Amino acid sequence: MMSPRGLLYTAAVAFHVFGLVLMKVDATGKHKDDFVNDLQQEVSEIEKRLDTAFEGNDGTSCGPLDLEAQKWMDETDKSLGERVRNQSLANWNYVTNITKETARKLEETIAESEPWMLETIKMADYYLNHSDQICNATTRRMLRLIRQYGSVPMARDRETRRRITRLLNDMQEVFATTTVKRDGVTYRLYPELSDIMGTSRDYDELLWAWKGWHDAIGYQLKEPYEELVEKMNEAATDNGYSDIGLYWKYADYDQEDIETEMDRLFDQLLPFYEQLHAYTRRKLADRYGNVDRTGFIPAHLLGNMWAQEWDQIMDLLIPFPKASLNHDVTQALKYQDYTPERMFRLAEEFFTSIGLDPMTSDFWNRSIIVRPADNRPMECHASAEEFFSQTDFRIKMCTEVAADNLQTIHHEMGHIEYFMQYRHQPTVFRTGANAAFHEAIGDTIALSVMTDTHLTAIGLIPETSAQFTPNDLYEQDVNFLMRMALEKIAFLPFGYIVDKWRFKVFRGEILPDDYTSSWWKMREYYQGISAPISRTSEDFDPGAKYHIPANVPYSRYFFSFVGQFQFHSTLCQLAGHKGPLHKCDIYRSTDAGDRLRSILSLGASRPWPDVLFEFTGQRSFRADALLEYFGPLIKWLRAENKGLRVGWKRGVAPPP
Repeated sequence: MMSPRGLLYTAAVAFHVFGLVLMKVDATGKHKDDFVNDLQQEVSEIEKRLDTAFEGNDGTSCGPLDLEAQKWMDETDKSLGERVRNQSLANWNYVTNITKETARKLEETIAESEPWMLETIKMADYYLNHSDQICNATTRRMLRLIRQYGSVPMARDRETRRRITRLLNDMQEVFATTTVKRDGVTYRLYPELSDIMGTSRDYDELLWAWKGWHDAIGYQLKEPYEELVEKMNEAATDNGYSDIGLYWKYADYDQEDIETEMDRLFDQLLPFYEQLHAYTRRKLADRYGNVDRTGFIPAHLLGNMWAQEWDQIMDLLIPFPKASLNHDVTQALKYQDYTPERMFRLAEEFFTSIGLDPMTSDFWNRSIIVRPADNRPMECHASAEEFFSQTDFRIKMCTEVAADNLQTIHHEMGHIEYFMQYRHQPTVFRTGANAAFHEAIGDTIALSVMTDTHLTAIGLIPETSAQFTPNDLYEQDVNFLMRMALEKIAFLPFGYIVDKWRFKVFRGEILPDDYTSSWWKMREYYQGISAPISRTSEDFDPGAKYHIPANVPYSRYFFSFVGQFQFHSTLCQLAGHKGPLHKCDIYRSTDAGDRLRSILSLGASRPWPDVLFEFTGQRSFRADALLEYFGPLIKWLRAENKGLRVGWKRGVAPPP
């Protein structure tokens, strides 16, 4: 019995023959019998190739490679799924137990797939070079995506490939195992040094922790990173890209002009950030004294090792101290005997309340949500992992019972929900519509979770008293928005700088001796933040941030911090929310959940502007919803900063 595909092709051949007859009769006026011999020869060729000449649904004509490419892509995608699962398992074993043995096994697993991947790239290139003969738009998209699979393309030279893997593993090991010592006590980045940065209000102790980490990590990573850039650029040029940064842009967004989009959004949001910066600078000058009231803020005073988020110093910056009694979520979590697992269960309940899936048994059995009791070396940077099965999804996190960790749990579980919703897709489509989508989903949920409405509903803060006056409620709103801005708005320049700096490094515009000086020039220019002490070319301060040695692209976070407000606004409308956007909680709204499910299930099967349009009605990331969300705080800051210097002295042009 002929298959449906065979029937389709037979019908297409017959239709093609009939069309040729009509065309020739129309062109010459002769009867079709005059062309029988010619037609039989053409039919024979068509049948032999099992091809058609009808138009594809996007106007591309099918050619002799159409069926062949579809069959090859289907088989290749299945094989890719098996290989990336093996690599994901080996990587999990490494990052959760960093030893020479787990590193060796990871390198071996990657090396085993290299011949297959090289052959796959060759075949994908062949089909892409003949894409005018492939009418199936899905096949063409899959071919393009498999060509851009992974954060580093395949170098031609075997030793270059091996060296890239070794450098990445070595740098991650350095990051995970580096410690700082004082008076015989050992301090790790997590939790000890991070706790000092977030809780100490002693200028000198903060400086010790900041300097200790940056000095200890930087000198170990500078030379390996310099070599990594060289090797990744070699791999990129082997694959037709001018540098690894260009490859990242296509791999994450399928477009080259992503920096232009970053610039557009940053320029739109800079005035808000400058207002927040001016207010923060004044408060820190009042607290510490030795802070320039018109210049840069020293990086170690902002509650975070990288000065990327400032919410840990909310106690120094709170606009109305008396209006936030009984709103300490961390204290409430501890008072109510929350454990890390209970925090994860709480996050799961939010997702299921809007109709999304519960975590799988594999998730609960295989995730690592607290640092293991044996204190093994591991990456404590929180991450969500998928293993390309239908049930195996995990989170790695050294969870502390704290409000910021509760947000992080929702962020990481958002990744897991995304994994589960698109698990039915082919392997190459099992990723976000673009890289920013994946980062934004959990944070979108957290915008609801951290509202007073939701925290009251789950019993972490008391109900709003009926005795509060309108002015009391206003002050509480400003306090809430300030805390959110210290997390979301303070981050934007940092999120902007990290990859702007790397793109320049990748293009050769920043040389190794200038790595650190250029880093601080950019942070001063765009962020208004300075190094607290003098730094030299021997330092490598960018390497103090996990995503640099781990080689994780960072522009995704910049876009996600904008996009999450677009997503939130759309979901709030579907949930029937009335009132200010910052008060919206989509908890238990299945209408919002249905829209979210439909978008997540698409994975990367369609171009991201199409997915964004289906989600929000907009085809690009826009800052409108963010500015609406923070509107009351923007107005308050402008009044509060009246008469103060807003901004800081910049050069006439951005740093090179």
